[in-house]
Amino acid sequence: MITKPGFYLFPMLFWASAAAADYKTDIGYQALLIQLGANVPTGDGVNVVHAEASVVESRDHPDYPIYAPDILKAQFAGKTFSFPGKKASTSPSAHADSVGARFYGKDSIANGIDNIASYDANAWIESLISPTALAPVNASRVANHSWIGKGDSVSETAMILRFVDRQVQRNEFIQVVGMNNGLSDSPLLGSAYNTIAVGRTDGRQDRGSDAVDSLYTAGRARPDVVAPQTTTSGATPIVAAAAALLVETGHKGAANLSQGYIDIEGVGTVYNAERGETVKAALLAGADRATQNTSTTDNIVDYRSSGHQTLNGLDDRFGAGQLNILHSYQIIAGGEQDSLEDGGNPNGIGLAGFDVDTEFGGLASNSLATYKFAAAADLNLQASLVWNLGVSNDLNLTTTLHDLNLELFDATAQNIAAFSASSVDNSENLWLSLVTGHHYELRVKSGEASSFSWDYALAWHMSPLQSAPVPLPGAFYLFFSALGGLGWVVRRKR
Repeated sequence: MITKPGFYLFPMLFWASAAAADYKTDIGYQALLIQLGANVPTGDGVNVVHAEASVVESRDHPDYPIYAPDILKAQFAGKTFSFPGKKASTSPSAHADSVGARFYGKDSIANGIDNIASYDANAWIESLISPTALAPVNASRVANHSWIGKGDSVSETAMILRFVDRQVQRNEFIQVVGMNNGLSDSPLLGSAYNTIAVGRTDGRQDRGSDAVDSLYTAGRARPDVVAPQTTTSGATPIVAAAAALLVETGHKGAANLSQGYIDIEGVGTVYNAERGETVKAALLAGADRATQNTSTTDNIVDYRSSGHQTLNGLDDRFGAGQLNILHSYQIIAGGEQDSLEDGGNPNGIGLAGFDVDTEFGGLASNSLATYKFAAAADLNLQASLVWNLGVSNDLNLTTTLHDLNLELFDATAQNIAAFSASSVDNSENLWLSLVTGHHYELRVKSGEASSFSWDYALAWHMSPLQSAPVPLPGAFYLFFSALGGLGWVVRRKR
């Protein structure tokens, strides 16, 4: 059992000023705002969790935690806060103020988030332990963790990681977590499989997962994505805010964007466009592998250069690259598009989109999913395949990690143009230039000899080599204004 308090948890200190908001241009938000105007998503209707490590060390002062933002500040006017933990914050936390401003404050890209559950990180971890308390508080969909730490023992750390991965898998509860500001042995929570691990555009954060046990091994690709901030405390809530925008887009889009859904007790209906795997895949496939930032002198200029390639197609410093919410939005707005094996369009997929397959991995045709398209111009392709580590709701927290691969087949040249086939990660990623006039097949493959049944999300984004934005279909410019009086019946996808 976990002793209480029994965790070494620390806020990722030296945060940046909450007033620094010019990063929005660099992450593609201003371009998204120009395209959508008043219809831009704001995180409206997305309930969230804000977990903080207490500034006061809980081991020495367990009765005096300091973890909550100052809810009386103008940044948080009109927001509804709840405090589900056992002990109230004895005073406001400046670290929580800075994180909250970027996550859901009035200057955040997700300023429409109204319902926030504020947790001390220890209390949040303890809330995951009971099998009868799996449903997230307030049906929350996104949590931010700008803290690091480890358990009292290897077994305790491993158990916490399993609880976190289980929460993502079972409840589509997206966990956005920060890496340490520098090298460290801090497995919580960056070493979990199903989280979205965040770094900085300067690449000077911790890299790779930490060694815990035979499952949570060292060296898996971390972070997943970066943001243009001087600390991971500042970068993490920006990515969490972006995740909230995608969740809102997918949920309000309902049947217009999704071909399936799941009903989760305590959460409600979750459409394929807003699932945790879909959001993570869209963030990875939409990220910028090269940047020209205005808010910082830090830029990505040598993505996947010698010595920095990971097995799953990422960069060990930058993950998939810097957050680009415009591209990630375009992926979700492009809608779910089936593989040919599931009856997809024989004319091919669009420039941006995603697919969710809930029963992949069987023998014969179900161990292959094919997405055809032709390159009508010189394009850059970014594609990300994401699936969850499975964690059973039993006493042993039994885990299942399947092996999926992603490749691009050039049907014109009759060769494999690129592939990603890591056996230790739960994402595969491609990034390459396409040749005008060539026909291609994006292929998801099983890497296992025996059959299984599992779900994945595949996201892709194609753009001109000059990095010009991919125009959205005209229907999506009026997408949000058209939602009001419509009701949809959604079929379940296989």
